[in-house]
Amino acid sequence: MASKDIAYNRAVRLFLGTMGVVLISACSPDNLGPDELEFANIRTGHIVPKSSPKALIAAFDSYCVSAPRAREAADRLLRSADYVPVRKYGRKGVRVYVVDDKRTAIARSSAMCIAQASSRTGQTYALQEYVLEKFPHAKPMDTASLPKDIEQAWMVSNPPAMVASQRRIEIGNYSSFGLIYFRPKTANLH
Repeated sequence: MASKDIAYNRAVRLFLGTMGVVLISACSPDNLGPDELEFANIRTGHIVPKSSPKALIAAFDSYCVSAPRAREAADRLLRSADYVPVRKYGRKGVRVYVVDDKRTAIARSSAMCIAQASSRTGQTYALQEYVLEKFPHAKPMDTASLPKDIEQAWMVSNPPAMVASQRRIEIGNYSSFGLIYFRPKTANLH
């Protein structure tokens, strides 16, 4: 092959490669960064997955109760565990994180964290056992004054916070179960 042909073939490959990048960029939705593109590939059933009670409690403890309170540190912790944010910060500073497997979805703000999964057997009991072990001095709360989807709630003292479970009934027979850790900036919860 003559050197002219080799140079021509290289030029064509370079042009086609460049055009491919331009075309792919042109076909991508505007303003989508790497997080949004990764999120777009997550299977729907993994967004709020059917996590086992043990996995739900472990995620709640790791990413809500024991996690750093600072937004940037919590973001690094979740990202290092392969979670991606659904979008930038939403209402009231809440950011939702999901991962493309059956691990629990996590929603965080500066004062609250929720670990959420589809309802499964054993979750309520697992939470009760977790609260007894992790917060032995927790005080049960009357849920009558709380939102209607709160099933159980406890006040804990170190640090001052509320631990609660939330069950949301969706269309049909589907329900989700969330574990809430609420620690307001002002420590006076009583």
